[in-house]
Amino acid sequence: MSYLSILPLQALAEILGGGSLFVYGIKLMSEGLQKFAGNRFRAILEKVLSSRISAALLGTCLASLLQSSSSASILVVGFLNAGLISLYQALAIFLGTALGATVAVQFIAFQPAGFALLVIFLGVLLKFVFKRSYFVNSGDLLLGAGLLFLGLRIMESGLSPISQSAILQSINAYVFAWHISAVLFGALITLLVQSPAAATGIVIALCGSGLITFNEAIGMVLGCNLGTAFIAVIAAISGTVTSRKAAFVNLMINFTAVLLGILLIPLLIKSVIYFSPLKNQLSAGIISASEFAPPRAYLPRMIANAHTIFSLFTVFIFLPLIGFLARAVKHSGKSDTFSAHTEFLDARVLNTPTIAILQAKNEIVRMSAMASTMYDDLEHLLYRSDARGVRRIMAAEDALDTLHKQISNFLVLLSRKDVDPENSIRIPLLLQLSHEIEQFGDLNVKFLSFFQKKKSEKIHFSLHAMTDLKRLAAAVGDIAGMLESLMENQQDGIQGIDDYQSAIEEIRETALEGHVKRMKTGHCTIESGLLFNDMVTTLVGISESASNIVRTGSSIQ
Repeated sequence: MSYLSILPLQALAEILGGGSLFVYGIKLMSEGLQKFAGNRFRAILEKVLSSRISAALLGTCLASLLQSSSSASILVVGFLNAGLISLYQALAIFLGTALGATVAVQFIAFQPAGFALLVIFLGVLLKFVFKRSYFVNSGDLLLGAGLLFLGLRIMESGLSPISQSAILQSINAYVFAWHISAVLFGALITLLVQSPAAATGIVIALCGSGLITFNEAIGMVLGCNLGTAFIAVIAAISGTVTSRKAAFVNLMINFTAVLLGILLIPLLIKSVIYFSPLKNQLSAGIISASEFAPPRAYLPRMIANAHTIFSLFTVFIFLPLIGFLARAVKHSGKSDTFSAHTEFLDARVLNTPTIAILQAKNEIVRMSAMASTMYDDLEHLLYRSDARGVRRIMAAEDALDTLHKQISNFLVLLSRKDVDPENSIRIPLLLQLSHEIEQFGDLNVKFLSFFQKKKSEKIHFSLHAMTDLKRLAAAVGDIAGMLESLMENQQDGIQGIDDYQSAIEEIRETALEGHVKRMKTGHCTIESGLLFNDMVTTLVGISESASNIVRTGSSIQ
């Protein structure tokens, strides 16, 4: 038998075309719903409550609004990278996103195919005839819904004739002989279409065409949730340590839930029947059969109910355990203080400016803390020459340079998006702050070069000169230490910066007066005097740079 006889070109075209319409319809409906919600959607994103139940409900709202728990999971990873939520809250939101996907699945199960073309007509009418954004966004929502149902109907039509193929039936019986095969296939579909709701819709089409049995469809539905967890893991690979931990724990939760689901598939099927309004219409023979096979008209609703029941089961079992799981992995790793790899920036959230701004702020705060530690190492060299400290200073300088470039590129890309006026003001301030911290690092390296010159050329400073230098460095350290908590509540510290600067100026004048006297009396050579003056000037420059950083940081709300 030829391949074309197994899979006619007409059927192939319907499968591919219908599937494409279905996936595009979900995407269009999702975008329309987000725009339709407007600022209310952003308010939900920006507010995460401390309770595990409210956090799970937030995840449910996100997945329902985005029409995709995978998209919601990627947003959760972005929240973690921005430092908006804790590991504990992220796990609760992850569980909630699985539940939120059931809303989209239940919507798909309605299958009002007869009205699909009418809904598409209304969507096009609103989108292209009216000018107000309210009607245009409503048109996107209706157009997406219509394309979704039309694509599903076309896809089922294409699958129906090939489901009768003896070869495909034998392959199907061999491949899905074990439930784990169906689970893995469901996870694969979810990875490919990047949406468990879309994957479940494809499973409904496969089952409705007779290509797979209802029991196999249940296994694939379990795999859809597992596929979503894999998507979150992939999204977290380039994120922070906390986001990777959260994605891994979420994967383990879903993997365990799927294993339990496989063991309890007979009970799951009975639960689907019991909670279905169609149970009184099913004969006892159909219900008690080892291979439960409800009539084709009931399949979409039964599969959607199976997805909902399994998601509820996962939430009820694991939501009480997330506190223990979060504590178990909280201290399992430590990030490198001087890592040049950005821990918070994620280009995937550039379309959500509020989150992107928070990510940039957190990265700059980390950069500032790194600069403060760099100065601590520099000041320590005045008391004890330490090769390890020199290496740490140079490593910090390299990291600051790299982070400055990455943060600047990120903020430039963000500035090209549709950013609200409030965040538009913050972008140049954050760029300026990143640049000032990088300059602070350059001044530290400049002072280090003078110190190394003193050591390599064996230039001697008098006891009084070293005492003045250490006093000045300690006074500068009072301001440099404020970089450790940049953009926190530093109002008292900011008011004291002028006092710090006045003290530094007094110490500088005293040091230079003593320096001039030592040069006149011959206690200090011209070479050492010039080097001493360069080191004092550089320390004063470091204090001014630190003051500018603190002031700029305090101006960013």
